[in-house]
Amino acid sequence: MSRTSTGTGRALRALGVMAASAAAVATFPLASSAATSATPSCTTADGVIPATSGGSHHCVMGVGNGGSAVTALQRSLRACEGQSIAVDGIYGPATRDAVLNVQRRAGIARDGVYGPQTRDAMRWHIGADCVSYQYGWG
Repeated sequence: MSRTSTGTGRALRALGVMAASAAAVATFPLASSAATSATPSCTTADGVIPATSGGSHHCVMGVGNGGSAVTALQRSLRACEGQSIAVDGIYGPATRDAVLNVQRRAGIARDGVYGPQTRDAMRWHIGADCVSYQYGWG
């Protein structure tokens, strides 16, 4: 077993996390972490909202991610949330700070990682309007 795997296993055991639970978290991340930002589940945009390749809006992304999902997020952060950021498709420090501002305003956990709670707290730019997210919208 590699040094990384052994260290990860030791850390999980110290936290009381079973191996099966760790695998479930790796497959379907709900909490933010450094690993979450490195492996986004938002890989595209369903029109306006970041989405998975399967069309689900229940996805996560963070610093280091890029592409159309990030562009969609940045467009709405700028147009509807009043954030002065570039719309460049790169989830960098400015996008993280803009997401933190939304999280702070909404009173939700502040980690700078975009996920379902942030999606629900934001307004989304559609045409000339900014609208709230509604489950199943898309």
